[in-house]
Amino acid sequence: MTTRSAVGAVVLLILLALALVTVPAAGAGSLYLSGTPDLVATIEGANSFSPGSEATLVIHVRNTGVDTTKILQPGGGATGEPPSTARMVTLTLLPGDAPLRVITDPRMAGDIPSGEAVSVPFTVRLDRDAAGGMYQLRLRADYMVLASEALINPGSVTYLYETDTVLLDLPFRVRDEVILAVRDVHAPDLDAGGEGYVMVMLENTGSLEGTDTTALLFPSDESPVIPTGGQVFIGAFPPGAVETARFKVRVDEKAGRETYPVNVAMEYTDRAGAVQRTREVTIGVPVIGKTGIIVVGEPVWIYRGAREEIRVEYENTGPTTLRTAQARISAVDPFTAYDDIAFLGDISPGGRAVATFTIGVDKAAIEKEYGLDTEIRYRDSLDNRRISDPMKVSLYVRQRTGLQRILSDPVLVTVIIAGVIGAGYAAYHHRKKKPRDPAA
Repeated sequence: MTTRSAVGAVVLLILLALALVTVPAAGAGSLYLSGTPDLVATIEGANSFSPGSEATLVIHVRNTGVDTTKILQPGGGATGEPPSTARMVTLTLLPGDAPLRVITDPRMAGDIPSGEAVSVPFTVRLDRDAAGGMYQLRLRADYMVLASEALINPGSVTYLYETDTVLLDLPFRVRDEVILAVRDVHAPDLDAGGEGYVMVMLENTGSLEGTDTTALLFPSDESPVIPTGGQVFIGAFPPGAVETARFKVRVDEKAGRETYPVNVAMEYTDRAGAVQRTREVTIGVPVIGKTGIIVVGEPVWIYRGAREEIRVEYENTGPTTLRTAQARISAVDPFTAYDDIAFLGDISPGGRAVATFTIGVDKAAIEKEYGLDTEIRYRDSLDNRRISDPMKVSLYVRQRTGLQRILSDPVLVTVIIAGVIGAGYAAYHHRKKKPRDPAA
């Protein structure tokens, strides 16, 4: 036995003797001279979680404290509870160095006697870009312990409690995963009713290298942007890598000039050979609106029974260039189209072009305003053939008046010419047959 152990034993015997002398037998019971709570904590069940996930951790807290010295007094019950009991325990979960946020407030756990345990749930939300690895959560336990007790008189005991706090480490693991981040979205000349490409710049901000990685594009609820080519193979995708995926999409013709949502994700193979998928990230795809073409200029008029060239002017009111545009007009009774297609070339946004058509109208047509359908055929930025919405060209049919009416009627012109020739011929013969004046 060492000198320190011998001294400790002597002190303990002196304390025992004093306790036996000072505590009356009539009201005395069990007296604890030493003992404290000793709390240990563990996480029940799985202890590995994905970045960006929300999890409920069930924390198991056990009191392993013991009462090392106890004096039994004859003739009475225990005067107090063991000092190893942790009373009115409050548990608070702290993030420590873990990349997460604790959602649950501090929890009351009640009393935890020696040898007993409680299980308390806490909800946490991991950061979306949490790197994989081991971390330490901290569990703070605040409680009260019996510090001393005093026998005031037979049957009356005063207890003195003290507060104590301990911090317990909880190992916590974040899984190594591919974490998808979107750095840029580019969708040039994507207009309503057309097709185009969406270029998405993707970065792996996680701590795992994905193999056989494929970028995926999904439609969002009620979004008019619909992927038609929603898979792009990337291959190896190590941490920090940046890749650009090019997806083909179609835009509903009812889409307006705004940004619409779609979802992107990555599918990859992990170290264990299992196929995993990242969480979906919602991105915005800009649509520049609908191609707009209108007929401008003054209304066209044409005479009954005439065949004439008419000029129709078009304006591009949309946001994209109409490439190799052609105009077409559809003639219906009482009109006849002799030349119904006109090449316009490229029409830039805000630009105008004039088409020339040859149109005939029946001579029995009613004098009024008519509307003929016209449309523009063109190619978009992907060289797809597109057709504009139908438009109306206003034509006014008129009746010639006066000399115009006479000159425009071939029958009347023939009659007039014949009459003039006949009158001239008659005048000539009349003059030839008239006798000459002898005096002349």
